[in-house]
Amino acid sequence: MHLFRTAMLVAVIASAARAESAYPEYKPGGKLSGEFRTMGSPTMDTITLGWIELFREAHPEIEDVTTMEARANTTVVTGLISGQSHAGPASRSLFPDETAAFVKKFGYPPTQIRVCGGAYDRVGYSPALAIFVHEDNPLTELTLAQLEEIWAKDGKLTTWGKLGLTGEWADRLIALFGLNLPNGIATFFSEAAMRSREYRADIATRATDRTGKVVVRALSGMVAGVAADRYGLCYAGANNAQPGTKILAIVPGSGAPAIKLTRETVSDHTYPLARYLYIYINRPPGNPIEPNLLEFLRVVLSRQGQEVVSRRSPLLPLSPAVAREELAKLR
Repeated sequence: MHLFRTAMLVAVIASAARAESAYPEYKPGGKLSGEFRTMGSPTMDTITLGWIELFREAHPEIEDVTTMEARANTTVVTGLISGQSHAGPASRSLFPDETAAFVKKFGYPPTQIRVCGGAYDRVGYSPALAIFVHEDNPLTELTLAQLEEIWAKDGKLTTWGKLGLTGEWADRLIALFGLNLPNGIATFFSEAAMRSREYRADIATRATDRTGKVVVRALSGMVAGVAADRYGLCYAGANNAQPGTKILAIVPGSGAPAIKLTRETVSDHTYPLARYLYIYINRPPGNPIEPNLLEFLRVVLSRQGQEVVSRRSPLLPLSPAVAREELAKLR
């Protein structure tokens, strides 16, 4: 009997583990009525349309009044504030002034739901950020804590020598390239690598190539700046790589191994500069989510919804564990 109970316990644990490693299945939660509208990022237009198609299929009773507008990230908050939309797909987190405008109107912040991961290396699809240095730079990795002290206002790491380099590198200032705020990429880097500290003031925002010509394209321009400056450092997408530069691995925390930027580490978010995309909603604290919106979000976070991400875009689906975490926020 003892062996039987032990075997049953092992089977239950194994079954629970399998359930946790699988996406939740979407099953319609009842008949709906009324309307449903989304307004937000064009980066997410194809997957949002796919989610709406699943939603309409499950709830044909609201098909005629389910609409999508893919204008810009800046419409996420304006749509929620005006009541023109119920859900705001966003390819970046909200800027502080956008959140402040929402709080001014309602007295509480919008609710953020992670709905998919950014791409590995596709321009325009919120790719993970790579850290570029000149190919001659002896470093192979940096820690998040070092990135913070390099980039942040009043940061302590201003020369390559303070990062352990010797010889000709020891007294050389780190030549930083970056983007002007407000900018989704710069905001993400501040949040992910700098604990949202302010940037230092001496970051170059106009890069030149080896001939001295100003490079207009922002991310490519920064990498071109590093290629032309032996002591340069910048963030950009892996797809912006250029001859004369290399990408560093990132150490996420004390005692942790360095993580290289690969499709796998971006997909599972072990790489610390991998990005998420979101849907923002207006949910008063302590109140349930209205039924149409709740059902739509259940579609998005289901197996069926995450398969839409994989089929229709270069964006990466959430892991089953993260999908379940976000689903729990809806209760």
